[in-house]
Amino acid sequence: YKEFGGVYVERTVTLNQAVDESKTTAARYDPETGTLVFVPATFRTVDGKTAAKIKRNGNSIYVVLEHERSFADLAGHWAAADIELLAGKLLLSGTGPDTFEPDQAVTRGEFAVMLARGLGLTANAAASARFRDVERNVWYAGAVGAAAEAGLAAGFSDGTFRPQEKITREQIAVMLVRAMRFAGMEVPAAGEPAFADRAEISPWASGAAAAVRAAGIMGGRPGGIFAPGDAASRAETAVMLKRLLQKAAFID
Repeated sequence: YKEFGGVYVERTVTLNQAVDESKTTAARYDPETGTLVFVPATFRTVDGKTAAKIKRNGNSIYVVLEHERSFADLAGHWAAADIELLAGKLLLSGTGPDTFEPDQAVTRGEFAVMLARGLGLTANAAASARFRDVERNVWYAGAVGAAAEAGLAAGFSDGTFRPQEKITREQIAVMLVRAMRFAGMEVPAAGEPAFADRAEISPWASGAAAAVRAAGIMGGRPGGIFAPGDAASRAETAVMLKRLLQKAAFID
């Protein structure tokens, strides 16, 4: 299976039936794990037939399937629809058989998994060896390695990735901008971020905070603040990922 780096190749699979785009996903077969994993795809139905346009930076075996996923603890939650959309597309997993815990904070390792899955990256546990605190046998190692190889995730000056540390909103903004570029999206040339607390945003994240807001992927908190050092919840990051993938035409 050949990989093409940041070059996404389009393939079209024609289905002799109409589908519900919100309940349909494309997946590739992973021969190493024997599982199906998300691959970017959009669906268009004309005259009773559906064209599934699959995008991936490599070759593989693909299938199109209908899949729904719900969680009991999302009843009435503001992000329930977005979370269940992505879960149905094999992008998000629950914390238990029937729970998602939407208000739980996201770690750096978890966010790397979300981005790597969303961009259809192949797991690369070997590449995670560049970080001295990521063991190759942990569940997020493949995603951290893939995200690092793709230039989405960077570690700290001491050689660590700190996967169990809660990811901050300004760190998320930087990784989202890198993901936009990797997906071939145009990053808005935004100036100083228009947030009431813009002076609190780290210099290395200021441009990214402005860009993700201008792109409509990541907004502020109540009161017009960005809250750069705050953690983000599983619900918030799910919504950000959904917006990113829709704007990249990786999902409908």
